[in-house]
Amino acid sequence: MTSAPPTLSVVICCRNSASTLADTLESVAAQKYEGWWEVVVVDNGSTDTTVEVAQRFADRLPNFRVLRVPEPGYQATALNHGIARTTGEVFVFVDSDDLLAEGYLDRMARALATAPYVGGELDVELLNPPAVRARRDLLQSKQIDEYCNYGPAVVGASMGARREAIERVNGFDESLPTQHDLDISWRLDRAGVKASFVPGAVLHYRYRVGPREIYQQERGYGVGEVVLYRKFRNAGMRRRGPRQMLGSWVRVLMALPGAFRPEGRARLATVAGIAVGRLEGSLRHRVLYL
Repeated sequence: MTSAPPTLSVVICCRNSASTLADTLESVAAQKYEGWWEVVVVDNGSTDTTVEVAQRFADRLPNFRVLRVPEPGYQATALNHGIARTTGEVFVFVDSDDLLAEGYLDRMARALATAPYVGGELDVELLNPPAVRARRDLLQSKQIDEYCNYGPAVVGASMGARREAIERVNGFDESLPTQHDLDISWRLDRAGVKASFVPGAVLHYRYRVGPREIYQQERGYGVGEVVLYRKFRNAGMRRRGPRQMLGSWVRVLMALPGAFRPEGRARLATVAGIAVGRLEGSLRHRVLYL
């Protein structure tokens, strides 16, 4: 006799996502799942029409709710707010600018029937122009990747977990401005909860497009890496060595000549953003991680 699929909570955190949220929710509405499921949109302090866009789907999504974070903070704050107010045995976390391929939720939830923590298959072809796709290596397309030469981590845009796994590590760290997905992955791993890759659970992942937006995002990631190093250095995370530090700035210099082409500008924004972010984070937090 086949056991019933786990009850599922889909948590979508938003802030000023009015331009993309409708397409994301359309892709959720197209999903089929045999078990009980709910969809919760968590508004984290939007000042645009995000809430109004979400409410248009009230009669199209199962057990649908829109929650507002009383004291908006980083994305981890919104995630924890949603976790505390849902009832599913398993979670699938969805970003408000990505699209779910057919069968995504079913594959993720069924994997979570036996695995405590999973990541789906990221696709960057559908939503991103070639110039933007070429700016960085593919992430989580065939496996759970390692980050910062420290440990494997599930990309937050395509993350699923059993409730008891999230509760085991007391949820997401709300003090982190970015990289909360790396942080919880590493804490789960240290607690003995291993991540599993779910091939065929395809999530269409959207990159930032403009050089300014790319630069700001990567700069935030760089600062976030410094914060993670400060948090995990006593748990074995190593400082970046002189060769790695030099390599970061060499990549910036090598990217400069290509700045006259769209793909070159995207590449320069990527490598410059992460390098500047690490420098900024090191100065701000008084810890060397360049």
